[in-house]
Amino acid sequence: MTKRVLVLLLGCLALTLVVAGCGGDDDDNGGGGGGGSDTGGQQAPAAKSGGAQVSMKDIKFNPGTVNVKVGDTVTWTNDDSVGHDVTGDGFKSGDAGGIAQGQTFEHKFGKAGTFKYRCTVHPGMTGEVDVK
Repeated sequence: MTKRVLVLLLGCLALTLVVAGCGGDDDDNGGGGGGGSDTGGQQAPAAKSGGAQVSMKDIKFNPGTVNVKVGDTVTWTNDDSVGHDVTGDGFKSGDAGGIAQGQTFEHKFGKAGTFKYRCTVHPGMTGEVDVK
């Protein structure tokens, strides 16, 4: 009996994750960027500890722009109830919606530049990493 209940609960959890990851169609096949995203207009100062933190919450990256130095690592944490991903030019967290609630993704930036990224599940959810 308990084995049957466990299987049922795991099935419900898997179904919940699949449904939560569903967004709209994403017709923007570019490497990120584009207008129209509302990232709260906040910009984080350069991290002193060799990196920066970005929260994924309310279908936004917060802060929308982070400043780091070459060699620093940016960590994205999903603080939302739906799955997200981080996709930019030269870096990708994995499958669309593959970062579940409470999970993180890290990327170390090895060269200077401005790197735009997006969540492929949620059109308009974009961010930017400025590396100096």
